[in-house]
Amino acid sequence: MVKKLSLLIALSLNGFRIWAQENPISYTLSLNNAVHHEAQISLVIPNPPQDSFVVKMARSSPGRYATHEFGKNVYDVLAYQADGKQLKIKQIEGDAFQISGHQGSVKITYTLFGNRVDGTYVGIDHRHAHLNIPASFMFVPALQERPIDLKILLPNKQWQVYTQLPVDSGIYKAKNLQYFMDSPIEISAATMKSFDVLNKDGSAQKIKIVYHGAAADSTLQDLTSKTKKIVKEAEAVFGELPQFDFKEYTFLIDVLPSNASDGMEHRNSTVIPQQAANLESSISDVLSTISHEFFHAWNVERIRPKTLEPFNFEKANMSDELWFAEGFTQYYGELLQARAGVTSIDDFLNNQGYFLNSVLNSPGANRYSPIEISRRAVFVDAGVAIDPTNNHNIYSSYYLYGNIIALALDLSLQSQFNLSLDDYMKLLWQKHGKTEIPYTVADLQQTLATLTSDDFAKTFFANYIYGIQKPNYRALLAKAGYDLNRTKPFAAYVGNLRFNSENGKLKLLSSALFNTPIYDAGIAAGDYILSADSTNFSKSEDFEAFLATKKPGEQITLTYERDGKVKNTLLTLTYNPTLGLNTYEKLGMELTPEILAFREKWLKSKSIE
Repeated sequence: MVKKLSLLIALSLNGFRIWAQENPISYTLSLNNAVHHEAQISLVIPNPPQDSFVVKMARSSPGRYATHEFGKNVYDVLAYQADGKQLKIKQIEGDAFQISGHQGSVKITYTLFGNRVDGTYVGIDHRHAHLNIPASFMFVPALQERPIDLKILLPNKQWQVYTQLPVDSGIYKAKNLQYFMDSPIEISAATMKSFDVLNKDGSAQKIKIVYHGAAADSTLQDLTSKTKKIVKEAEAVFGELPQFDFKEYTFLIDVLPSNASDGMEHRNSTVIPQQAANLESSISDVLSTISHEFFHAWNVERIRPKTLEPFNFEKANMSDELWFAEGFTQYYGELLQARAGVTSIDDFLNNQGYFLNSVLNSPGANRYSPIEISRRAVFVDAGVAIDPTNNHNIYSSYYLYGNIIALALDLSLQSQFNLSLDDYMKLLWQKHGKTEIPYTVADLQQTLATLTSDDFAKTFFANYIYGIQKPNYRALLAKAGYDLNRTKPFAAYVGNLRFNSENGKLKLLSSALFNTPIYDAGIAAGDYILSADSTNFSKSEDFEAFLATKKPGEQITLTYERDGKVKNTLLTLTYNPTLGLNTYEKLGMELTPEILAFREKWLKSKSIE
């Protein structure tokens, strides 16, 4: 996620013109101690601020919304003048150092430790170096517009550098800090595949797949072929590809058993670490991440919320629009795979059914609007807390919440206006993506009004974006021959229960969901469930067998233990609210020509080779 860039691309042997480098801040990275997860880093700052200045580590990272204390993995910070004289450093915060008493250029050196491969942190070992820039490089907040040079000293001849940063004579370059921070780096003995995609004007852009990990070449070829199909389907939504800087986009894919599975979008690249032994066992997950993250090349990286422009590396970045930025991308990540034939239509619908059940039965989504849920990203987006939270009652994933809003809007546009969500995304691309004019929630509503009508847009946003009402999904999905209903319509339900057998008793591990029978009865995590209606329980299967004999509306007497005291409470069973999505044909319901035509228009491939 970076600020708007105006890049001058010239015809040259390298295909680009390097940005003018006036007084760049010059970094050097050495990986000679990679086996112990360490890197040695220096930065030379010409013409630093006079008197004193601060150098620090970031606390947030593009694509992440909660804070991450990257400064904890930096140590042995030293500062020198150009003549080699060591300068006094004052550590003013855990991740910030004040430099003073300098004359002329200043050189900072430090050691970086990194042992986690995901989209946020740093992983360095004998196999490779996986660098998320905010987690790796200190910066000077007062000099964020300075250009940046980076020199990388490789520990062996097998390793190469893979990044979206342009390189000139071995020096990697960034226009400013925003661009640098948004440019992840993989250093390894990786394999690269690529293909070209033609723009509307007939020019070509290259899509690169950099792969590090175990994989047969045939599997890499399959990954490349399917990635191309996904790219073409994404292009069809907007009618064109973005103009990638230097006409290249790079997938940095890393598959190792020690990785954390993740995906992180950037302006001209995507990082996809996957926890797996090899590509053969994880290709479906990798392709799913490719589909989601590549859609971000439009939605977030260029169709960009004003709340994230520019990205602030010193604090959490709160946004009202993550239901759209992440949620609509979640929807298209699933839809594009189905349209491309990478996954089946049934897979797509099964996932939509899961998302609908997750959100519609979520206390958080029934208490708070998508905007309010988006704001909680500063606490939940890979955020770390050691104290318990009540998130299961006050939060619902903005990915899934936004996904089902996208689903509702797509089906509404098709049934009411003979349009689709693709038309909405195209219009947003023209108004806010190609122009890179950041948007607000009001802009999203106004664009929808331009496409449809003021009344439709006002009602949709009032009810489902600013409000907590939910669309009539059953009626909307019926248009395409899909039935949304309870999967266990006659089963009795007490609430979400996770038990652990402990000394012959059932200990409730999870706090109760709001508005469930177990919640209303006052049962809480840590209580022991002993019996119900004189039926004793020693394991969770006992409780499930008892519940199977009951019906919704029945009352039971529940005996439980809290703080060593045995108590009784009366509990009224309700219907099991779990939802599922089925096709009309599976249920033996009529599929009319109108339904089949609607379904095909919605789900068929839009790509034209």
